[in-house]
Amino acid sequence: MASTTAATLASTAEQPSSLIVGLRLSNKKAAVFGQGSSALTRATFALDAGASVVLYSSESTPAVPKALGKWAEAGRITAVAASKYQSNDISAFSVVFVADGSAGINVAEIVQAAHTAGVPVNVAGNVALSDFTLMPTYHGQGGLQVAVTTNGVAPRVAQRLLKEIVGKLPSDLESQLSDVARLNAAAAAVERERQTAVAKLESAVDSASPGLSTAVTAAHTPAPGSVIEEEPADLGALRSGAAAVVDVQAAAAYAAHALSDLCFVYAAPEQALGAAALAWSRRAEKNAFGEWVSALRMQTRAGAGHALWGALASGARVAAIASAESLPHMAPVLTELVDRRQPLVVHASAESMDASGENHTDQADALAALQTGAVLLASASPQEAHDVAVIAHAVAAAAAVPVVHIVSAATGSEQIRTASHKQLADFVASVAKTHSGQAVAETIDAAFTQFRGVFGRTYSRFEYSGSADAETVFVALGQPAADAVESLPALLREKASVGVLSVRGLRPWGPEQLVAALPTSARRVVLLRCARDAATADALVAEIALATLVGRPAAGICVSSADVFGIASASGIAETMRGALGLESTGSTEELAEEQSSEEPADAAATAAASDSDAASAEPTATVSTALDIAKKLAFPEAFGAELAARPGERTFAVRVSTKYRMTPETYDRNIFHIEFDTRGTDLTYEIGDALGVYGCNDSAQVAEFCQQYGLDPEQLVTAARDGEQHHTRTVRAWLTHALDLFGRPSKGFYTALADCATDQAEAEKLRWLTTSEGAVEFRDRVADTVTYADLLLEFGSARPSFLRLVDLIAPIKPRHYSIASSAKMHPGS
Repeated sequence: MASTTAATLASTAEQPSSLIVGLRLSNKKAAVFGQGSSALTRATFALDAGASVVLYSSESTPAVPKALGKWAEAGRITAVAASKYQSNDISAFSVVFVADGSAGINVAEIVQAAHTAGVPVNVAGNVALSDFTLMPTYHGQGGLQVAVTTNGVAPRVAQRLLKEIVGKLPSDLESQLSDVARLNAAAAAVERERQTAVAKLESAVDSASPGLSTAVTAAHTPAPGSVIEEEPADLGALRSGAAAVVDVQAAAAYAAHALSDLCFVYAAPEQALGAAALAWSRRAEKNAFGEWVSALRMQTRAGAGHALWGALASGARVAAIASAESLPHMAPVLTELVDRRQPLVVHASAESMDASGENHTDQADALAALQTGAVLLASASPQEAHDVAVIAHAVAAAAAVPVVHIVSAATGSEQIRTASHKQLADFVASVAKTHSGQAVAETIDAAFTQFRGVFGRTYSRFEYSGSADAETVFVALGQPAADAVESLPALLREKASVGVLSVRGLRPWGPEQLVAALPTSARRVVLLRCARDAATADALVAEIALATLVGRPAAGICVSSADVFGIASASGIAETMRGALGLESTGSTEELAEEQSSEEPADAAATAAASDSDAASAEPTATVSTALDIAKKLAFPEAFGAELAARPGERTFAVRVSTKYRMTPETYDRNIFHIEFDTRGTDLTYEIGDALGVYGCNDSAQVAEFCQQYGLDPEQLVTAARDGEQHHTRTVRAWLTHALDLFGRPSKGFYTALADCATDQAEAEKLRWLTTSEGAVEFRDRVADTVTYADLLLEFGSARPSFLRLVDLIAPIKPRHYSIASSAKMHPGS
């Protein structure tokens, strides 16, 4: 039964018409006088509606009826002798029922006391004394209740009418009401959280006490063992238009929060991406339009982005802050939104993390949006990230199209000049009003021009820097472009005829604008490719080549690319450019770092040496466990917080494959299978759009061979935690089979970490050399040959990290997500 019980309120028996209302009895008290079936019925009504009941009985030894035993065990109903009743007891109740079988109970006195206390009363079989009557009621899902009354005149007729009405209700009405109820509950929870946050802040400001920071941070301090979030950038400083020190992610998040009503964050909780927007939302900070902003963390998986549909359909201003790996999952949704001309803005981080936890600029996943038809803009520095983010929102509002803003990897914070909330709102409104209905490319160019007029900073889709008679032009976007421009002065001093073309507008593609930005002397164009997947970047090489071929067919411009993936400094980019120009190298990035270190004071060098020593000796948060340790945890799981599961911390299910067959012919080069799982007897549920995550595992024979060659005991128990996860205890064999991607492709960060462990100087130098520009060719060959973590560990025999260290260094096995192509309603249990 729902939390209300249907009733009618009537003033007198001579006035049969009544007002139908619902009594909300959840967490309230009800009194029932009498015994027998009538009292049992009324007590059940009140209990089902969420009330607690006191049953006054004229029996000498009153007891709760057996039918209500479960409520008695829960402490929801008690039986009291009617002789103990006092007239002033009525005021403690929200409703009173007087049932049949009330012998020995003064009904008139009870009714009078209820009227005096203002408590509604119902007397069985006596409409004249009743403030309300009970009705036959249908209780459905989603809060649906249907009741019919004849005001006690013909109760059986009311029952028949109720049956007829319920039988003609739409079959999906209750499920729709359930959806509405869930949305209302979620909205109410968000509103309560906002109101609480505002009340805390206002109270702290009013009292001018130091409790302000405490009130804000205490509510957002993670529980012990959880991921610690850094304090977000000062929103007050940002929206004032004053100078502020932020990184690229906070700069883009400021624009996303200020210019949206709903902000979806597609990033893992341990990532800093989107953390500022989430924190500002929790603190009930308003946007540039004076409205609340709801920031929600979403899952990154197949079908990511479908939640954006409903948000955009509501007419809200919608933004998304997305990690690089989420963009390929969002691509199908972006394509549909382009077709429907929806003004969405996605701020996508062009970075990836290697096995050692280092972030690198990686444009491979971000460039997955090239084929969606969405507008693609790119930025480099924190100031550019702020400015291009603002322009992205203005273009989306004016052209009614999705815009993807590619934000470079966070390499540090710097002081920038932000736009105030008023300036942001005015700029977006002005661009939308002035340039609505224009071609998308024209709208982008107009927004860049208008931005310069308002804020004084100049941007364009293609921006050339360097020699006016350059023969070689490097093309780049994002942080590599900024690093290349920074390297130009040194190259020009050597009289190199060189230039850099920074690309900020990738889509819509402007081949004419690209060619126009190149100096007429250009004979060679080199794309600085910053993507782990060369094929994605090669698509840009082809577009540039086609643009130059059509735009300057007589020039014979040669187009190629140079790999700068994994290079995180301007000096490293400069070395790549020097190599492409055929200039003598000034030394590797590592040599430059050593030269800078040698110039430090002695005490600073000593401090650095001590720090390096500590870092080298530090072991990851892992231990070797014994069988006794495991036995203790399994015997006392509550005390140790232990859980026995295939993958602790994740919701997994053991299901049986009921059907499997190949859908493609044997001669076809792709294997497509139809697989059905029997989910009966499990709690596994799914909805349309969900995906099934399947974890792969390494070959057990290969794992056993590696353990033997590396000198590992496969049965040794090891307890470790990766990337802020909870601690897992597995055997060495289980770690290498089910958790660590031992036969996957390592990043450059792993080569560097392995070099630090090598005792043979030649091997250490070879490992470090492979990560430099000089070793780039051999490194690419190793990638092409699929050299694995296991191959490297066995090839460089003097590098023997402990197994505890390997748990931290080797990337984890990630699930492959497959879309569920069935309906639980059509195929329950499958």
